[in-house]
Amino acid sequence: MNPASLDAIAYFTQTGGRVVKLQETIPATAPEVLDYLVTCGVSANYSPGNLRLYRCNGKMLSLSKLIKVANERRRIEQLPPFVARVAPFRR
Repeated sequence: MNPASLDAIAYFTQTGGRVVKLQETIPATAPEVLDYLVTCGVSANYSPGNLRLYRCNGKMLSLSKLIKVANERRRIEQLPPFVARVAPFRR
């Protein structure tokens, strides 16, 4: 959690607020996010020629933007959001 979020939560609790539950997140790799989007009927795959970009509905997106698209769908389905998980490098 970033420091700004921690400060906001601290201020909230000091002024009488109460945190009931922080939403859990699901660590996911790029292939997992792509698979999820494809199962939702979204056209999503790797970008030809650039391993750090992904094609989603005709647009070129970074992994963070791809996760944002997936999380919009997950929010509608009331599922926990994805967060980026980097897969270990294999030789």
